[in-house]
Formats: sequence, C-alpha cells, structure tokens
Amino acid sequence: MVLRSSVGRALKALLEGGFRFTIIGGTVVEYMLGKEDLGDDVDLFAEHPSPLFEEGEYRRFAEELRWSYGQTWLGTPRMIAAVGEEVPIEFYENLYDFYVPERLLEDSVRVEIGEVKVKMVRLEHYLLLKANSGRGVDMDRLAEIAKLVRRGKLAVDARKIEEGAQSFEEGDVLLRRLREATIL
Repeated sequence: MVLRSSVGRALKALLEGGFRFTIIGGTVVEYMLGKEDLGDDVDLFAEHPSPLFEEGEYRRFAEELRWSYGQTWLGTPRMIAAVGEEVPIEFYENLYDFYVPERLLEDSVRVEIGEVKVKMVRLEHYLLLKANSGRGVDMDRLAEIAKLVRRGKLAVDARKIEEGAQSFEEGDVLLRRLREATIL
C-alpha cells in the first residue's frame, strides 16, 4: 500500500532530479477510482534518462537520496523511495516483449498526485497494455476492472480503446481479449 501523498513526494523528487516519465501501471486504476491507496508500487515508462543506456543515472540518484536500488523482472531500474513511507518505483522502456506504443504516451493525461502534476496513460490505454501482456494474472485483473465498469465505478470510452488498439501490431487480438473480459 502506498499513499497518494507519498507517491506525490516520490514523483516530485524524480522530476526535480531531471527524470521524465509517464505512469503506466495499476496506479492508473486506483487513481481513477479516487483512492488514497494507489497500490503496491508505481510503474513508470521512462522517457529520460534511458533505463537501459543511462542506468548509472538511476543508481546515482537513488544513492544520493539514500533510496534502495535494484532491478525489475526485466532488468530495468527499481527504486524504493524513502519519503516518509516506502514507495517502490519501477522504470520501464520498450524492451523485448514489453511494449508501450508512442501514441499511447502522447495521448496521456496530466494528473495531480499530491503536490505534483505528472503524466499518466489513459485508463483505456492501461487496459490495452494489460490485454497486450495476455498473462493469466493480467486477464484476471481485466475481469476485475470489468466488474468496476459494470457497477459504474469506472467509465471506459470504447472509442479510445479501439483507436489505441490500432497502435499495436495485433490490435484485433487485444480487442478480442477485452471483449472476453467483458470490458467492451
């Protein structure tokens, strides 16, 4: 569990340190639900510096702030921000099967978390990223989100999903998976 205010402090420190990113993970759903608890960690698509080619920048930054440093399952930087409470932050970029189309990043929204404004992918695009993964755990998460949509707790724009799906090579497969999860 990471509180909205703590996430805001961690993201503010990153921005002040010259990092540029877009929130891409489950934080999107919790934020859209208006929750104070934004989940277990914060997944960021790193725009600058590159987690692969400038990994030393991440390590130096973490050491400077005395934040824990490690790696994600993909071998990209992972920090645990010590900002009152611990906020795990994972950085990703397009690598192997992990893919976030540029169009989704360009169409992101600016949101306020704590005292900072940051970019976050749209809920519809988060759903496409989960469908693109296709793992069982991600499909289960999509089914949970579908229940929230049916209950009126989340609103999803089918047109945004269909437009975003065009950014993926196998967009039709993603749309089928979202239909199977009863999101569409």
